[in-house]
Amino acid sequence: MRALVVREFGGPLILEDVPVPRPKSDEVLLRVKACAVDQFDLTIRDGKFAMANKVPIILGHEIAGVVEAVGADVRSVSVGDRVTSTLYLTCGKCRYCLTGRETICTDFKGYVGIHTPGAYAEYTTIPEANLVRLPETISFADASVIANAIGTPYHALTRRARLQPGERIIVTGAGGGVGVHALQLARMMGAFVMAVDIGDEKLALARDLGADLVSDSSAGDFSAAARAWTNGEGADVVLELVGTKTFDASLKSLARGGRMVIVGSHTGTTLTTSPQAMIANEWEILGSRNVTKRELVEVVNLVAAGRIKPIVTGVYGLEEAEAVHQRLRKQEIIGRVVLEP
Repeated sequence: MRALVVREFGGPLILEDVPVPRPKSDEVLLRVKACAVDQFDLTIRDGKFAMANKVPIILGHEIAGVVEAVGADVRSVSVGDRVTSTLYLTCGKCRYCLTGRETICTDFKGYVGIHTPGAYAEYTTIPEANLVRLPETISFADASVIANAIGTPYHALTRRARLQPGERIIVTGAGGGVGVHALQLARMMGAFVMAVDIGDEKLALARDLGADLVSDSSAGDFSAAARAWTNGEGADVVLELVGTKTFDASLKSLARGGRMVIVGSHTGTTLTTSPQAMIANEWEILGSRNVTKRELVEVVNLVAAGRIKPIVTGVYGLEEAEAVHQRLRKQEIIGRVVLEP
């Protein structure tokens, strides 16, 4: 099969002919139909993610495809089924897995696309436990963005932020792959949304998707605009998708009793704040990690019902992946782009 291989960290994506992987007894062989491209892919290939410490690696964790073959113990899916996948390899036995919080599994096994062959390839293998069926009405390109770009903010807004109708939320990085779907979800949940990003094109899309206010963070601290928008009170929720570059302004934009949910950390590894300010304002600062399988089923249903629209702004072949990565580095991509092997 054809696959894009990372042979050295910091090196190129190399298009090669490699053996088709064989599924284990609890896995399926998946014919990859689409794989969305993520900022995390750059972090991995650049050698900046500690758990990715061996090469070669075939990247690609945002997957949609068709089951080609099943392992001996697989029962819940069959050859020919259209499926997508959760992103983490979990034990299924610890207290968190057994209570529907498998994203914080205590015996975490790793990541799809690092510790399994990824979907920058014509075929890949995926554990049966990760798979969720797709209806015929969702295209493979759209389906490939569901688990990460839609599932991640769905978990963050419903489980972690507990966003309520009528609340005011700020979404940083609102024009990116996760942000454009977070904005839609927040509007669907009845919240008022301030979208923060860089550039007219991303902010125009945010307006089109229903943002009540947009702010270009390249102009500086957006907290004054946030305070004005909320009559001086601040936002009830901030969804932080950027990290250190926007954290200070996000915190200054947060209302008393507000909740900040941190999803993105690509712009740095250290966040600082005053514990006195946290105490005085009763702020909740929460982490959020991807999506559970049960939530992924819910998100697939939302997309199938037309409640949330996957924002796919380009579809490319494997030969074009390097150019796509370079555009991603330059922050030129709006929404998600997809590779079709």
